[in-house]
Amino acid sequence: MAGIDTPAGYTRLERMSTGPEGDVYQAWDEHAGRHVALKLFHRYAGGRAEEASFAAYCAVAVGLGRHPSIVPVRYGGITATGRPWLVLDLIEGGTLAEAMRGDSPPAPADALRIAIALADAMAWAHSLRPPVAYGRLRPDHILLDPSGAPMLADFVAPLVTTSASPAADVVALGTLLFQMLTGNPWPGVPERDDPLVAAWPGLTRLLDQVVAPIPQVGTMTEFAARLREVRAGLTADAPGVPPEDHHDQ
Repeated sequence: MAGIDTPAGYTRLERMSTGPEGDVYQAWDEHAGRHVALKLFHRYAGGRAEEASFAAYCAVAVGLGRHPSIVPVRYGGITATGRPWLVLDLIEGGTLAEAMRGDSPPAPADALRIAIALADAMAWAHSLRPPVAYGRLRPDHILLDPSGAPMLADFVAPLVTTSASPAADVVALGTLLFQMLTGNPWPGVPERDDPLVAAWPGLTRLLDQVVAPIPQVGTMTEFAARLREVRAGLTADAPGVPPEDHHDQ
């Protein structure tokens, strides 16, 4: 696309989305011979310190792609005019936000499956040294591959002012699960009064402990384990739960 400050070797740009941080394009990788997702940040790097900070972030982002539920970042850098960029694998599918707005939003059992997969991915990122927090767990930042498996994209970059912490990720996943189950943002209707939440043994108590003024579930590893306990305790008449979902896969 003419007139856009882009890194060399990426052509045929088609805008996929835009946001407060930057624009995401489908691009053709001339070297690899395949389509990729190219993210161009709006904010330009201001000096060597920010350039070094972004370079360190790129190294971390590439390493995060080792987890199957995190979209791989392949390359990153800064253009000649100072614009940071990332190249990620192009995930064919859509976002969780689109699925939740569509004609067939995730069933309750699928919502729990998605939450467990996301919890596992973030628990792994939190276990790195230093820990890597996601920072902005929202439906529009979660991609769904053609099989419906969720993938995290866009870990917070150093040029973004949003604060990120593992503890905040735990709370954010709790609110996201509530939103997937009820269609309402937290706090909305108290979870104990929502039939889709109350019908799942142990889920009301777990959400109370996660999304609380002083959370009682301290780590994502613990949250993932508790979510599996909820799934293991489901009864046959729980909403949207076929028999094969009554065990951990």
